[in-house]
Amino acid sequence: MVLTKTTAIFLIPAVAYIVWARAGYRLRPAVRLAILPSAMAIVLWLSYILFFVRPHYLEDYRYLFSANGYTGIELEPYSKVILNTISDGLWMGHVLYPLFFVVLALGLFWKPRLFNNPLVPSLLLWTGGYFAFLAYHNNLQPRYYLVAAAPITVLVALAIDSFRQPPSDEPTNRRRTLVPAAIATLVVLGIVIPDAVTQLDFVLHPDYTFEAAANAIKRIIVANPTHPSLVLSISGSDLTLMTGLHSIDDDFGTMELVDRVAKYHPGWYVAWNELDDDKMDALTPLYHVVRVAAFPAMDDPDRNLLILYRLDPAAPTPEVRTHKPRTPKPLITKLGQQPSTEQLEH
Repeated sequence: MVLTKTTAIFLIPAVAYIVWARAGYRLRPAVRLAILPSAMAIVLWLSYILFFVRPHYLEDYRYLFSANGYTGIELEPYSKVILNTISDGLWMGHVLYPLFFVVLALGLFWKPRLFNNPLVPSLLLWTGGYFAFLAYHNNLQPRYYLVAAAPITVLVALAIDSFRQPPSDEPTNRRRTLVPAAIATLVVLGIVIPDAVTQLDFVLHPDYTFEAAANAIKRIIVANPTHPSLVLSISGSDLTLMTGLHSIDDDFGTMELVDRVAKYHPGWYVAWNELDDDKMDALTPLYHVVRVAAFPAMDDPDRNLLILYRLDPAAPTPEVRTHKPRTPKPLITKLGQQPSTEQLEH
């Protein structure tokens, strides 16, 4: 998982807890159980480094860690970052996500037996670990919450099943069985129906604005065959997948943007919403940036308008020749000769 996505390192505590629970919450048996998976992980990682990274991708590997090493939590007050991290979890569902906190409260103060299932603490460690990453990274995009949506969904399902069933040490009572079952059914329907309606709306009324924007950009570029077709964009990989246009990234890479632009000579630049100052500083020495078109593409306020710029080679700056002032010839007189008035003025 870490080799696939480095942020999976935040899930290690959840895996470690499952191993500890399987060992009966005893340290020595847990260490014995952990030897094999730990050894396999170390061998796999070292093999990846020795046979793939070091001979071919060492610079990219270093850049990968430097790109993921920054933190956005310092850009805003901690309280605001944490509040935004928690509130933006509504991406996962306006019913499911609040129920997660209800489950925590009921499990802590009403039915602590929920935590007897070792899967529950492990899922909480999974959720907490990834929310810690979200707050540290402070890049609250929906794709990051997808990793936390899995344990939250399972936790809510386990809780509904646990609260539905009466304790095994209590006598069976039909009323005490039917009421929790009815409540559990209503809760499940409250989660499933809104999500099903949303999914069906996506299926029945698909919206391909990003693809339409990408194809419109391709048509403009193809209509200019004499102009270089290479696209510079942070969404260049998406444009390449959708249209086949060749692209390079304007943000991520092992080279500075100025050097990247000078080496690959892109002909077009595609930006979201605006042309940032740092990108303009890298482009203006070599290009005259001309805005060509703009296309509505997404509903994210930070990425809702896809703007296409043409990069025209900047006219060479004519060399300004400066003439050195003529230095008068030194005044030469004969021994004992006094210079005339005209010579003195000269």
